[in-house]
Amino acid sequence: MVKKTINALACALIAPLAFAQTSTTTTEQTTTGSGTVTTYEPGKIIVVGSENAHDTFSYALDETVRYVNKAGRRIDKHHIKPGTRVHVYYDSTGETPVVNRVVVDGKVKRK
Repeated sequence: MVKKTINALACALIAPLAFAQTSTTTTEQTTTGSGTVTTYEPGKIIVVGSENAHDTFSYALDETVRYVNKAGRRIDKHHIKPGTRVHVYYDSTGETPVVNRVVVDGKVKRK
């Protein structure tokens, strides 16, 4: 009787390990940049002027890019104009940085 109990407990402890899922993890490196929009073409590119220097940085826009305000609420991409202060979040693993999220810093002017 004791052997059966020990075997049952051993099986109960080992069973989750036998059915454990294995997965592969891909690492996506997300980087941020901030500044003022100098050029913006929805669905194509955004060019942001650095706040600390006179440099500008050009980013390709991912086709699934999300445009949000500081509170995280979605905004219409057409509210972004030259002069808008933004933070861009982009994947820097490829040759060209591809933006997947744009956060507008401050109020969005309505038409």
